[in-house]
Amino acid sequence: MTTINAVNSSSIRHAEFVRMVVGQTGSTTTYTFCNAAAPVTVSGITFTNLGALLGVGDVQRDIKATSDDMTISLTGINPTWVSVILGTYIKGSTVEVWRGFLDSNNQIITTPTTQFFKRYQGIINNVSISENFDTQARTRVATCSVSCSSMRRILENRMSGIKTNQQSWQFFYGSDKSMDRVATIANTYFDFGKPPQTQTQSTDTTTITTDAPEIDTNRP
Repeated sequence: MTTINAVNSSSIRHAEFVRMVVGQTGSTTTYTFCNAAAPVTVSGITFTNLGALLGVGDVQRDIKATSDDMTISLTGINPTWVSVILGTYIKGSTVEVWRGFLDSNNQIITTPTTQFFKRYQGIINNVSISENFDTQARTRVATCSVSCSSMRRILENRMSGIKTNQQSWQFFYGSDKSMDRVATIANTYFDFGKPPQTQTQSTDTTTITTDAPEIDTNRP
């Protein structure tokens, strides 16, 4: 059971912290940011302060595990973030969200224990970008939103098993030739129980007859 000592204080300050690992395996970039008023460093990781420009959706709370999604939005960001979404393999990237409780110096409370708790972990499955033009300031404001799916939903949508064809089989077992002739025999019909006569589908030639009643010839 997690004990959050910070909620017992008369003055509660908290912030949401997000870490995204963007890119493909072997070439990833980690982005960390929070909605605090100043940068916050936790365990050697500095989270850039975005303040109210960072929006984090609600986290569904249930006793048992559920397949809930979350939306993270970044508003009024510089063009760099737009290029990150448009120019990188952001879909499929991992996302982690924490809630941290802050002291009077806007840093994470560390006594008696570090008040920094993970709330969500998932994978980005959709991205959207919207743009509004401020006629007064004559500027454009971009909002980048990423939709994240929980690990449970990813497992629910995962295709399990393996197809019995050459390509799928050798993807897992490159040297196994067991399925090499599947394409050849897929449309070939067999007359089981006797030597093959023709390449036609065997049919059931069994006929059902009803026997006539036996006549007793000894009766007058």
